[in-house]
Amino acid sequence: MTTSAIEFLRESFPKLFDRGVNVLQSRAESGDERAQRILDDVRGVTGAASLQIDEEPPVVLSAKEGALSAGGAPAEGVPIKIAAALPGQAASLLLGEAAKSGALDDDEVAVGAAQTASKRFEDALAGKPLTCHVTLRGVPELGDIEVRLGFNVLEPPVEPGFTTELLFSDLELVQRGELTAQELFLGGKLKMEGDYSLALQIAMQLLTNPL
Repeated sequence: MTTSAIEFLRESFPKLFDRGVNVLQSRAESGDERAQRILDDVRGVTGAASLQIDEEPPVVLSAKEGALSAGGAPAEGVPIKIAAALPGQAASLLLGEAAKSGALDDDEVAVGAAQTASKRFEDALAGKPLTCHVTLRGVPELGDIEVRLGFNVLEPPVEPGFTTELLFSDLELVQRGELTAQELFLGGKLKMEGDYSLALQIAMQLLTNPL
């Protein structure tokens, strides 16, 4: 699996997404009710994410009925609902670490990739724009990295509605299951500034009503 960020988005991530959907479908067919709820949540999305790496043209990932495709523009009839800008060096380095550890071959990682399409999250936003800059502090070999992220906008935000900071070490704890997303969010480990009221509202709604 490639660790070039752009090639990963174009070629590998759609395959990872599809594998996650297949894992969920297999589990659902075996009677796993939670897997069925997650599968329904993923399949309920019709929307595209425009992802820009450095100054390269965006890669657009289009989700519809549980299938994901990549291209330079959204698939026909699929509106852009997410726009993000990511630093290429950071993305490639993190992908390289994930590939070396074998994480990208893990079925749970594939399921997580599929869950990047969520009708619950989409419904919670209710079409409202939400924009932020996320700074990940203390990334090994890179220092601090910033991601510009927007929902229900067409381009990554230059001036975000709010900013948030997170230590890379805390993110690792979440990835290892030693810290829950709820503990991360409610424990003050996310430093937030600006108008993040909508983000809080959505987070609380999703945390208190899990699938």
